[in-house]
Amino acid sequence: MHSILYLHILVVLLAAICLWSLRHELVERPASGAGFSVPPALAILVASALLIVSPGKRVELWVIAIILGFAAGLGAGVILTAVKDYERRVVKVQRTFDGFGAAALLLLLAIARLVTSDLMTRQSSKFGVLGASASFLAAYIVGRAITIWWYTAPRTIHLDMTEDGRRKAG
Repeated sequence: MHSILYLHILVVLLAAICLWSLRHELVERPASGAGFSVPPALAILVASALLIVSPGKRVELWVIAIILGFAAGLGAGVILTAVKDYERRVVKVQRTFDGFGAAALLLLLAIARLVTSDLMTRQSSKFGVLGASASFLAAYIVGRAITIWWYTAPRTIHLDMTEDGRRKAG
C-alpha cells in the first residue's frame, strides 16, 4: 500500500518538474536540445506510471489517445514560430501557452490520481479515462517538441542570442 502512495507522490513530483521545465516558452528564453527533450521524457514517465497504476486496462482507448495526442502535437509544433541560433544550438519559441497548459493538466491528473486513490480510497469505475488523458497529453508534448526541434527550428532564420535570450549587441 505504501509503495503505491510513494509512486503517486513521485509521479506528482515528476509532473511538477515537467511543468517547471517548460517555463522557457512562457518567457521566450532560448533552450537547448536538453531543454526541449526533458519535458517530453518526464511527460512519458508520468503517463506511463499513470497507465500502470490505472485499474481500468483499456488498451484500445490508450492507443487512440496516444495517436490523437501525437498528431495534435505535431500539428501544434508546425504552427509555432521559433528562432534558432545555429552556433549555440539553442531555439527560442515565441511565447506560447499550449505546452505549458498540457503539462499543467498532466500535473492535475497526477494530483487527481494521488487524491482519489490514496487519500480518498474511492473505487474506480475502471474506464481508464485518466490514463488515456495522461497519455494524450504526454503524446501531445512529445509530438510538439519533435516538430519544434526537427522541423520548425531548422527552417527559421539565424539569430545570435545570449544566455538570457536577448540579441547580441553589434
